[in-house]
Amino acid sequence: MKRQQELISLSQEHHQSLRLAKQCLDTAATGDEAKCKALCEHIVSIFDEEWDRHFLNEEKSIFNITATLSGKIHELGKQLVDEHDRMRAMAAKMHQGDCGKLAEFGALLKDHTRLEERELFPLVEEQFSDEQLQLIQEST
Repeated sequence: MKRQQELISLSQEHHQSLRLAKQCLDTAATGDEAKCKALCEHIVSIFDEEWDRHFLNEEKSIFNITATLSGKIHELGKQLVDEHDRMRAMAAKMHQGDCGKLAEFGALLKDHTRLEERELFPLVEEQFSDEQLQLIQEST
């Protein structure tokens, strides 16, 4: 899918999040506690630097703007920020050694990423001004 230049970096990171989501789902499906624990530890080790940084970039650029708009883009923004918070909470549980939500984390990450790519980004490209799009690029 062709993306505006300002969204390309985020879309590339989304590719990585889909890979992680699949890994979570596949690993959880094995039922192998050691593999699940190892993946949870890996997620915790990279969460702040990779995933939370990504979430914060979206929140300070895209979602600060969608919060000022109305309609579907506004509602999507609220939903997606809530999903960021849910994934942060799941990562915090993983940090405490609770890997019981690995499949749920993977499913949410997958659905969240697809929602951003398939619904949010087309609306952003359609409704954001050039200056607003530039803010996205500057935050990544």
